Order: sequence, then structure tokens, then C-alpha cells
Amino acid sequence: MNAHNQPTRSLLGTLSVALGVTLATLLSAPPILATETADPAAAIDGRPATERLASSAPQLSIAVDNGHTTTTTGDTLTYTISVKNLGTADVADLHITQSMPAELEFKKADSAGTTKTGRVHWTLDLKTAGETKVRSTMTVLDTPPELLRMATVACASTSADNPPIVCASHSDQLPAGAAAAATTAEGTAPSSGGLNQWYLALGLLVAALVVVLMMRRRRTLQPAQAERSRTAHDQTDGGT
Repeated sequence: MNAHNQPTRSLLGTLSVALGVTLATLLSAPPILATETADPAAAIDGRPATERLASSAPQLSIAVDNGHTTTTTGDTLTYTISVKNLGTADVADLHITQSMPAELEFKKADSAGTTKTGRVHWTLDLKTAGETKVRSTMTVLDTPPELLRMATVACASTSADNPPIVCASHSDQLPAGAAAAATTAEGTAPSSGGLNQWYLALGLLVAALVVVLMMRRRRTLQPAQAERSRTAHDQTDGGT
């Protein structure tokens, strides 16, 4: 019995020694740290990626105006687009576009402005805290009778393929819009003739009420006066 179990006890002892050595080695070895995966949105120089992207976009303002609020067929309009650099860095190759409605015919543009697919386009540089102005001249063509206003939109972007950074619009009232506004004003404001008729009708009504009240009062007073007259007559006859 003892001779039969001797190899088994020897094997178990060997395994125990090997397991102990392995555990001791693992415990004494320095810890293995997991490799971190680079995060594209991780902060660089103390700034997150979203902040870096926002700060890299130019800080601009834009306005467009032609000095008019109304226009009609045949008018020549000169639009002035003003762009300001509100940031702290120069902006190179700034793209400025102006929409050109079908009711406008392009005449000219300064600063090498060109037209393409219904837009006027400029490319220019803008210094830090600088301002630039570009101008376009167009003529108003025949406008549809249902069109009340005519608008144009000016935008600035860093390239022709990028979305605009800022935009502004300007619109002018057309003759159809002026006619519609006049019709609305006439419909809401009462005319002086209508007021005079109302005043006359009200005066006649008041006069009629006064006449009716006077007639009723007279009818009420007549029997009393007749009774007083008879009483006075009777007293006179009795005294005689």
C-alpha cells in the first residue's frame, strides 16, 4: 500500500514546489501596464480637440446693403458687402459669395469679382482686425406679380467647398409688395366717410329718442293739468 502510493506523493510534491516557484516569480515581477490607445479628441497643450477646431476657424462678421428699401423694374442697384476679421490671425484666401436672384441682371463687380451659377464670387485676404468691402452692380428685370420682395444673401467661407462661416441678407420691397401692403392698410383702417355716416346715424337715433321721451312726458302731464284745471274751476264756482 505504501509502496504503491510513493510515486504519487513524489509527483504531488514536485508540482507543489513548481507552483510555489511560479507564484513567487509572478509576485516579484513588475506590473505590466496596458497600452493606451491614442484618442484623436485628447487634449493637446491643455486644450481639447473641439476647442482647437473652434479656435482655428476665423472669427468674422458680414453685412450686405444697397441703400434701398424698395425697388422696381429697371432700377440699378449697387450692393456693398462688408467683412470684418474679429479674430487674432490673418485670413488668407477668404471666399465671399453673393446670391443673384433671377430677377437681377449682373453688370459688374470690383476686386476681380466673377459670376458663376447664379452667384458673384470674390477671393481675398483679410488682415487681423481688418475690414474689407466688395461691391456688385445689378439691374432689376421684370418681376413676377406675385413676388413681394427680392432678396440677396452674402456669405464668407474658408474655401469654395466648406460651409459658410457667416452670412447676411438684404431685401427690397417690389411694387407687388407695396400694393399688397396698401390694400391691407385700407382694409384695416376705417375711412372718414364711413365715420361721418356712423356719426350721422347716431345723432338721428339720439334725436328720435329725445322726441319720444318728450311726447311720453307730455302725455303723462296732460291728465294732471286737466285735473288741476277742473279742481280750480270747481273751487271758483263754490266760492261764488
